[in-house]
Amino acid sequence: MSNNKSDNPPPAKVAPLRKISPLWLIPLLTLLVGAWMVYDDWSKQGPLITIEFSTAEGLEEGVTKIKTRDVEVGQVEKITLNSDLNGVIVTARLNNEFRNLLVEGSRFWVVQPTISLSGISGLGTLMTGQYIRFSPGKSETKVSHFRGLDSPPLTPMNTPGLHLMLTTDGNFSFAKGDLIHYKGINVGKIEDVELNFTERKIYYSIFISAPYHQLINSETRFWKASGIRAEVTSAGFEVEAGPIDSILLGGISFSVPEGQFVSEPVAENSLFYIYPSRSAIFEKQYLFAVQYWVLSKDSVGGLSVGSPVTHRGLQVGKVLRTDYIPEGRNLLDKTMDIPILIEINPGRLGLPDSEESLARAAADINTWINQGLVATIKTQNFLLGSQLVDLRYEESTPQSELAYFKDLVVIPTGVDSLEKFTDSIEALIARINHLPLESVVEKLGLLLDEGTTTLASIQGLAKSGESLIGDERTKELLEQLSATLGALEDTAQSFTNDSQTSQDLQRTLQTISAFLAEMIPLITELKNQPSGLVFPTSPREETVPLRKQP
Repeated sequence: MSNNKSDNPPPAKVAPLRKISPLWLIPLLTLLVGAWMVYDDWSKQGPLITIEFSTAEGLEEGVTKIKTRDVEVGQVEKITLNSDLNGVIVTARLNNEFRNLLVEGSRFWVVQPTISLSGISGLGTLMTGQYIRFSPGKSETKVSHFRGLDSPPLTPMNTPGLHLMLTTDGNFSFAKGDLIHYKGINVGKIEDVELNFTERKIYYSIFISAPYHQLINSETRFWKASGIRAEVTSAGFEVEAGPIDSILLGGISFSVPEGQFVSEPVAENSLFYIYPSRSAIFEKQYLFAVQYWVLSKDSVGGLSVGSPVTHRGLQVGKVLRTDYIPEGRNLLDKTMDIPILIEINPGRLGLPDSEESLARAAADINTWINQGLVATIKTQNFLLGSQLVDLRYEESTPQSELAYFKDLVVIPTGVDSLEKFTDSIEALIARINHLPLESVVEKLGLLLDEGTTTLASIQGLAKSGESLIGDERTKELLEQLSATLGALEDTAQSFTNDSQTSQDLQRTLQTISAFLAEMIPLITELKNQPSGLVFPTSPREETVPLRKQP
């Protein structure tokens, strides 16, 4: 029994396996450090943006820098063509600390050497190479895609001053960089020019530098500064010269007309109108107008586009065109009336300058036409031969129905007072020319001959009575009567056809008739072209009669 006990093996001792070697901590720690570095680099990496340019000239991937105020804030990483193949997309990464500057309104442009009328810029890029300049905006809206400028802005961002919008309907234009003047001082520039194809207007974005932006208010007027201005006014001939830079480069001037009402400050990007000249700034511009036709039978040589349309001495509109000839008609047709297209502004009639006033103005004018409103072409300036269209009432010519031409109402044509005067003179001359002066003088001579015969008979009767009457008193009376009849006979002889008195009277009447006949061409020329008194006109070609063709 004891041997069997000694043969049994001792119980096994169970021991735990050995732990992982501390050496594995090294690669694990390395992995954690690497992950942390990747995360830290990713978290500190700046935002990625895209900028659209029209060309990639001067730009290189991984080389071109992005700067603001000459401080590097990013770098170009990739350059590709856009989907339309009309530009390039530049992918750039900015430093993380400038993330908050990527807002709407930020501007990017390529800085390169530039020589223009405004000056020379970008010469430093000849040594350092071209780069993209970044100008942060003022908005709070974050964006990541931008449209790059084709040329650098003339005014740096955040420059104190005021941005405005200008527009004009005139046939003149300005360029980017043109100067803005105030009494000869350069106070701003045109930053951008944009053509609105829908409105067919040009809009100019300008910037007025501080502190001159305080001069801008609701009554400010802008006009074209041509450098040298020559104008004929009622006071004479005026010439005004601006600063030398406006003479060479042109530009825009502004001021506040005297006598204006209290003005108010204007907001950023407020819209103003550019007047064609300084003298025109007193004429307020109106946006809405009603159009009418005037059919004239007389010459319209003194009318031009822009000629005033007046009523009671005040301008209520202007002439739009005078060159329209209806289809199928021509100027050789004596019966054709010349169409004159005019417009009348409701704002000039005392109504609000709004679209709602158009219907009311049209209804009122149509009523006035029914009550005798007519349009008369009057001479505005005899020296220059300019004319205007004057609206006035002729109560003797009212009409119950409106006439239309080209879907517009026609204002009847009246007769000018000067034209009435010249027509009266012409009618008087014509009547004098048709008087039978020769027959009147001839009959007067016959009447004088008969009177002479009668006086001779009376004288013979007196002589015969003298022999029958022997009384001295009667003889004396008969002698006095004979002397009287003799004087009467001499007077009658002076009015015979061959007498000097009759000839003088006839020549005087013929001279008056010839003088009045010579006045007809002068009066006709004065009516058709008033400027003919000062400026000579070319002689008209006489019509040469031709033989009828067989």
